[in-house]
Amino acid sequence: MARIEYTIPELIRMSGLRGYSPRLASAINRMLRAKDTEEYRMAKREAVAEITGYDVTTVEPVETAHTGRFGLPLFMPVLFEAFDSTVKDLLLEDAIVEINRSKNIVITEVQGRDTSFKEFINNGDYVLKISGTLATDGIEYPMKRVKELQKYLEHKGSIKVVHELLNELGIYEIVITDYGFPKVPFVNWQPYSINAISEEPFELILDE
Repeated sequence: MARIEYTIPELIRMSGLRGYSPRLASAINRMLRAKDTEEYRMAKREAVAEITGYDVTTVEPVETAHTGRFGLPLFMPVLFEAFDSTVKDLLLEDAIVEINRSKNIVITEVQGRDTSFKEFINNGDYVLKISGTLATDGIEYPMKRVKELQKYLEHKGSIKVVHELLNELGIYEIVITDYGFPKVPFVNWQPYSINAISEEPFELILDE
């Protein structure tokens, strides 16, 4: 069975993307202080499991699955489908999608009652926030990837998306409402934040 190995510098970089946790810091420190191979291996296994959520040292790679930076399997990556011949499909490997939806309800206060009357009108649009990072493995700024994403961000129509949860909820197209590129101290890393709403194409029926 194939194994995926990680060095201490790679784990430290990965921990910076994941965020601090006491268990992760303890595991990396034990790797640095390990007195033998077995102690080092057990500490590394715990560090990788804490970052990824499972033990990737025993995962059989799947050829058809997408993998992102550091060779990790991707969890629900977002794919923007090309909208014309000047662009190509764009895969956002480490994108995190937040989904919210409100209901349109008319609330009427009724005299003599301690509670109001609620009238359901309809479900509102899904409100989405897509965030992640564009990065290179060296010290070069990911300008090419930023420009590729920019074409989608500036698109004046809806964008077709492929995403396991969104598609399961019936969301196949979105409209981007605003976006941002936050500043970070790393030259090879550019975060992005995208706000969007779901779009459901209307079908016009003309009477003859």
